Amino acid sequence: MNHPDGTTVPPLPDLRFVEVDAANLGLEGPRMSFMEAGQGPATILCLHGIGANSMGWRFTLDALSKDARVIAWNAPGYMLTDNFRAVSPRPEDYVAVAIALLDALRVDGPVFVAGSSFGSMLGACIAATRPDRVAKLALLGTSRGQRWKGPEGRAQMLALRAASVAEGGVALARTRSNKLVSPSAPPQVLAMVQGVVAATNPRGLVQAARCTDIADVVQDYAPRIACPVLAVTGADDQVNPPDTVGRSIAEAIRGARFLSPPGIGHLPEIEAPAQTTALLRDFFLGA
Repeated sequence: MNHPDGTTVPPLPDLRFVEVDAANLGLEGPRMSFMEAGQGPATILCLHGIGANSMGWRFTLDALSKDARVIAWNAPGYMLTDNFRAVSPRPEDYVAVAIALLDALRVDGPVFVAGSSFGSMLGACIAATRPDRVAKLALLGTSRGQRWKGPEGRAQMLALRAASVAEGGVALARTRSNKLVSPSAPPQVLAMVQGVVAATNPRGLVQAARCTDIADVVQDYAPRIACPVLAVTGADDQVNPPDTVGRSIAEAIRGARFLSPPGIGHLPEIEAPAQTTALLRDFFLGA
């Protein structure tokens, strides 16, 4: 089976597990899940969005594993990774877990980080707070967080996210997936997105939503990011519009490159895998 852009739809790697220090990381248990492909020498860490998981990196795992070790995590509360104990974890809490995953997998030194939406916010936090662990940063469906919207906007967003997942991941996939893709996205692409979103755990999403509520990438992280940055926001992104969100983030990061491909919504890694993996390969690996 092929994606509408001609890319072969590859099988997903097996879901794998690793044990981390739950007590120090504020987790309810020590279990983390992830998917992995390739052997390196470079390592690419992929961080999914708030309604996604490692399955959303299907094409990236396949295409870039020919030249790198690609690790797609499942954040706390996602795809059998244990939840945070805290009701409202901070971005830095997720960062600590991401670093713990790399350490558990014996990945030393700086890596390439690709973050989608919520994962892009976390990627910015890693690059700002742990510059020793990030060589380059790619932001897809670039998220700023919610604090910049003010109290009323933040409250509305928290309420919307809680309501959207109240009936579970399958209902979330049915009612919200169309907002994640371009209005012109083919039905096959929408179905693929729905298959990813349906795995969402309501508690994990609400914890992530509370995390985004307190963050602002432009104010908190952008001034401290020194590594090369590529920001990609589809021209049809209905979640983080390119002109009001993606471009403002790129402009706040010194030297960042901003792209807004036409006909693509919030998930370029799923909507346009051929174009997106080519961009990531050139940015991360230079070929």
